[in-house]
Amino acid sequence: MVPSSLGRQNFGIHRSNHRRRNYWRPVSQWQPKHSNNIRDAGLSAKNNDLSTTTRRHDHQPTDWKSAMLVRRLFSTPSVALPKHPNNEDRKVDYRSDGGLVEGVWIFCRHGDRSPGRVLSPAHRQNEEGAFWTSRLPHPDTTSAFSAYCKYYPPTIYPGTNQGEFLDTKRNPYGFLTQKGLTQLKENGHRFFNRYDNCGRHLAERNHWRWEMAQDFLAVWDVKVYSTNYVRTILSAQSFLDGLLGTHCFTPSTDRELDPEITKEKVVPNHDWVKENFHDKSREYDKHRLIPVQVRKLCQDPLNAFDRNPDMMAEFVGEVMKNKDFHARDLAAAPLAARLANIIPGLLRPHRSGISSQSPSGINWVEAADHFVCRESHRLLLSKYSNFENDDRVEQTLKAMSFQTKVHLAWRFRQWYQNKRLLAAIAAPPLREIVDLMAHTSQLQPSDTEKRPFSLYSCHDITILGLLYGVGADFLADETVLGWDYWPPYASALVFELVRTNNTAEEDANRHQQPTASTASNEFVIRILLLDSKNEPRLVDCVDLSDAPNFAKRGSGRDGLLTLCDLGQVVQQYEEWGGECARLRPD
Repeated sequence: MVPSSLGRQNFGIHRSNHRRRNYWRPVSQWQPKHSNNIRDAGLSAKNNDLSTTTRRHDHQPTDWKSAMLVRRLFSTPSVALPKHPNNEDRKVDYRSDGGLVEGVWIFCRHGDRSPGRVLSPAHRQNEEGAFWTSRLPHPDTTSAFSAYCKYYPPTIYPGTNQGEFLDTKRNPYGFLTQKGLTQLKENGHRFFNRYDNCGRHLAERNHWRWEMAQDFLAVWDVKVYSTNYVRTILSAQSFLDGLLGTHCFTPSTDRELDPEITKEKVVPNHDWVKENFHDKSREYDKHRLIPVQVRKLCQDPLNAFDRNPDMMAEFVGEVMKNKDFHARDLAAAPLAARLANIIPGLLRPHRSGISSQSPSGINWVEAADHFVCRESHRLLLSKYSNFENDDRVEQTLKAMSFQTKVHLAWRFRQWYQNKRLLAAIAAPPLREIVDLMAHTSQLQPSDTEKRPFSLYSCHDITILGLLYGVGADFLADETVLGWDYWPPYASALVFELVRTNNTAEEDANRHQQPTASTASNEFVIRILLLDSKNEPRLVDCVDLSDAPNFAKRGSGRDGLLTLCDLGQVVQQYEEWGGECARLRPD
């Protein structure tokens, strides 16, 4: 069986007993006939036929080079084709999908959400609240959360944040939208296709059947972790729904804009989760598949700003005292003043925390949020302001959007160049996955132990911190395009542990179980970044502290990291950060 990138025109078509269909189509257009009924976790194939047909969709990449890249990274062969005549001579490309994936760690940002807080004038706030409420899941957020929890219930460490989620106080602001749910479901399904193509399989099943959860779970030890936010938990649940095809939640229609409904009437808390999905455990045992774990805060590696806010504020303060930082941030004060003149919520007289120390005078995360959320929903940038009908103001805001986002990226760039701050952000999650990789690398191909598949539902600053932590080459030079990268909604940073012993012929028939006699324990780590355009790119790693040389870190095949390379990176951060780079003992 040849890889999907060699000569096949019908890329993205899943191989199974289902009818062929194009997985580049949005989820809303390829739901099965019976998706209105919650299934029994895909454990039965009854009534699981798919009613859509294959056709090219507008969302496919138009550039042929992009299409070929996407085809190789996120597609599954639909039929067994004759062996390519030159297949024996084909060089295995470990930079895309070569080798056998034996472990997966995915750090995924939550999906599209409403702005983090209201910034409009007081007399327009109810109107804006009604608009964002209409963008949330139908019929409401709690109904969606309840539907997902039957299969993927959160397990929350007792007493976390006094039993409250961190994003429910500003209802409806900071809530996951229906668009965000769809983004994560599509991501989950793309990763199912990828690992059905290049991941480990059991000998008796060369391809998994989507909507049959046990096919996937028989191979992978799936662990899911989230921060203490409803939006990150919902994002993880929707990802799992797309990965395993459980069809937990399918809204019938979008919510209508009702001026009288300015926020969700009911929002969940930890007690609500416990009462409905743990105290009634017997009722849901038959459905329950994978828990979404919210760990004890001091043991959670996903957000150092929540885990230790005082320490992080100290590190940020060190950066802000730097003369170069102060001068450049102060130079952005005129831009900040113009923004605050149109968006009055950016100026709060009693601000506290990190943003209160900014020489430019505003919270740049909130400023960028204004543009990102409105652009995502095609909303006028001046909507719900005192200048709503002024075309000149609208054009001015469009011009300031890029400047605002670049300045935000620059500020975080300065923060992540502080060695102790970066160590606190990147070392704990990297240490966790390095230890798991070390264990997995000791397994032989014939071992039946399930391989690790870990999903971390987190935030933009977590993914950005990890990119700086591994030394993503596009972040190295501020004079080169790409240094101002900011993880968009639903973006994912993926670490794959890849066994490299396969020959070209074995790699082309990768679903055949390797034998112990031909297998070695040589591995490389493939790091992929999936952005909002769904065009994954390989992340090459360099030493960002080695300016201007930026020495390459990967010593493995095709320039990829080895376990030793990544272990040395983590050890370096732990030396830089000391106790700051380690999680406290439980």
